[in-house]
This record gives sequence, structure tokens and C-alpha cells, in this order.
Amino acid sequence: MKIEKLSKRKYIKTSIIVLVLISIFGVIFINKSKAKYRVTQSIQVVSGEVNYTNLDFSMLGVKLQSAKGSSDYVSASNNEVPESGYKLKPLGDGTTDSYCTINGTKNNTGITIIYENGSVTFKGIKKQGTRCYLFFDLKTEISGSDLLGEYTVNSTSEGCPNYEDAPSVTSTETKALFCKGKDDFGDTYYFRGNPTNNWVKIGNFYWRIIRFNGNGSIRLIYSGNGSPTTSGTDTQTKILAYNNSYDNVKYVKYMDDNMSNSTLKNPKNSTIKQELDDWYETNLKSTYGGIMDGAVGFCNDADTGSSTNLFKPYDRIEKNKKPTFKCGTPKTNLFTTEDGTYGNQKLTYPVGLITADEASFAGGTYSDANSGYYLYTGQNYWTMSPSNFYDGYGSRASVFVVYYTGKFSDYAVGGVAPSIRPVINLKADTQFKEGGNGTSTNPYEVVI
Repeated sequence: MKIEKLSKRKYIKTSIIVLVLISIFGVIFINKSKAKYRVTQSIQVVSGEVNYTNLDFSMLGVKLQSAKGSSDYVSASNNEVPESGYKLKPLGDGTTDSYCTINGTKNNTGITIIYENGSVTFKGIKKQGTRCYLFFDLKTEISGSDLLGEYTVNSTSEGCPNYEDAPSVTSTETKALFCKGKDDFGDTYYFRGNPTNNWVKIGNFYWRIIRFNGNGSIRLIYSGNGSPTTSGTDTQTKILAYNNSYDNVKYVKYMDDNMSNSTLKNPKNSTIKQELDDWYETNLKSTYGGIMDGAVGFCNDADTGSSTNLFKPYDRIEKNKKPTFKCGTPKTNLFTTEDGTYGNQKLTYPVGLITADEASFAGGTYSDANSGYYLYTGQNYWTMSPSNFYDGYGSRASVFVVYYTGKFSDYAVGGVAPSIRPVINLKADTQFKEGGNGTSTNPYEVVI
């Protein structure tokens, strides 16, 4: 009898161990199969808090749009969230909106669902018995990264400058080219000559793509409000001096700690920076601020060149004809916002001006008129590239402008004839409406 009793105990003990192992493997299997649903939350209960685990979401329903523009939705296989190609419909009360229920009653209050990288995250779930049902539409947008793939890169034999840091650019260009170069962040792809497929629409504003930056962001220059414009005053936002003062070398700076413009909100700003900040704050900040890239910056290369009264952009553009997309001494000359990790991080807003180097790559030169490239507007407008400082009677600081003939000229910063064409950078993941082709009549249109 004693031996029989011991065997029974051993049997019971073994059975318990087996059941525990089965339970553990079962939990592991279930958790692995539900890995796409990152939904662990804390639920308030009378006695404290408990974890709301993946098992509570075993009844999720996932519906996918059957075709673009269709009102029909089909159940996803095994209720799996799609890896890509779809966008989650927000929580709402419509028949095809995503929604949650609490004990069978629709209730979206306080709940947020985030869909990214092929997985969903639930936030704000505080009650047991919550079930969420997700509806996904087929994407009708393309990203900035996809946009780059729409263009074919031309070769040097077709007219592009060599792929190097500072290639020789000695002549104007009127052919439509898409070329490859180098900037501080990697490979950059830029438009040269007279392309007709680099138009972008943001709200009611029209822009031309200057280039795709090395970090994937998209650099744009202003070109019209209400309609796409290639020439005349509608290509600019305002006629204004670069700086109200011009008799000191510091006035070529876009912003400088040693400046003291007492009439401005920030006395360290140049006159033109304050105007650009105000324009951005009024027209772009609230609606489009989230898609702006401030980390790539704007180059105000004020390093001394071949002589004490010349700046490096003058040497590159006028003397050597070897422009570059790289910014000399980024810590002081590359103006970025504080959320970046490169440059001086001094910008209030992510807005600036084109550089003379960029205009040179686009098809202009210092000495030759060119009305056949896309930056020609028949107007004088500022770049942010310092040119020279004349130190003597009538001393003056000068920066480059794109002249009304399409060539470059140095211009005293106190001059009021040149105009302002804002330049911005869109993040690489900015979304654009499907179906645009970049022409002025069918531009790539930003979706918010």
C-alpha cells in the first residue's frame, strides 16, 4: 500500500508539471502569433492595476478596403494587420470607421490607435471588456522617398557635372537634367537647366524642387501663391533689404550674436531672417510645421576666402567656378533648428534662402545671362551666400543675388531692390497625393 501511494503522488506531480509546461508553451505560442498587436496596457480596477494582455484582443476584427475608392471591405486573413500599402482609418462613428466597444457598446473615449511599420499600438484602454475593430484603406499617397524614384538620373555625358564634392561648373544650362552630387549628409539629387516636372503644391502655395538632400528631405523654393509662377513679382513674397545695416562685415550673416538690429523681435537676426520667420509663422507653421525638416539646414558660408575681403562662396562661384553642396564650418555656417544634431542649431523656424552654389548647379553662372533655366524669374532675388566686404570709404557688405538676367551678382546687403524667395525642406516621409506628375498643371501635392 505504501508503494502504491508513492506512485500515485509521483503521477500527480508529473501531471502537474506537464500541465504547467503546456500552459507556458501555449502562452508563448499565443503571444508570438499576436506579435503585431503591441497592446499591453494598464487597467484601473478596484484593487489596483492589472495588465491588459494580448489575450484580451483575440477577438479583434481587421477589415481591408477591397479597391481604391471602394466602400467595400473584406476581413483580413487571421485578423492580421497589413504590413504595408494601407492606412488606418481613424476612430469614428461611421460604418467604415475604426471603432472600439466596451462590453458590447461602442465607446472610443480616450482611446488612441497608432499604426506604423506594420503594427498597431493601443493607448488609453482602461476598462476590461474593450474590443477594437480596425478598418484600413488602401494608400492613395506616395512618400517623398517614392518621389525620388520617379526621376531618372542623367549622366555626365548627358550634361551633368561630375559626381564629386566641388566639380567644375563653367557654363549655363538650359536642358532639363536630373543630376547626382554630394552634400554634408550623403548623395544629393538636383535639378539642372529647365525641368518641367519639379513642381510641388503645399496648400495654396507653389514651389519648385531644388534637390533631394542627402538625408532624404526635399528642398523647395517658393514660386507662387494661388497659381504656379515662373516669372515676375508673383515668384517672390516681398522686396526687402537683406540687412538694414551694411557697413560691417558681420552684416553678411543670416544671424549673428554680435548683431544688434534693435527694430527686430530678435536683435541677432538679419532683417531678411526676421521677415522669413514672420512669413513662415503666418503661412506654414500651424498646418505644415510637422512635415518640415529643420535638421538639414541652410548654408550661410561666411568663412574668409582667398583674401580678407572675400568670402569662400566668391572664390568658388566667381573665381574657381567650383560650387559645392557642402557647407564650410557647419558649426557656425549651417543654420539648423535645435531638433537637429548637425550645424549650429540656432534657427527658430526651418526656413531660409537658396545658396549661390545651388543656383550654379541649377544652371546659372556669375558672368553669363541665362533666361532658360528654372530659377530665372526676370527679378533680382537674394541668396544667403556672402560675396565680399569693401572696407573703405562707403564700406559695404555684399551677398550674392540671382540677377534679373539669370546670372549672379554681388549686391550690398542694404539694397532694397532684390526680393525674397523662401526655401524650405520637407521631411523624407512627407506624403503626396497619388497621380501627380510634377508639372505646373498637375504638381505633386502635399497631403496632411
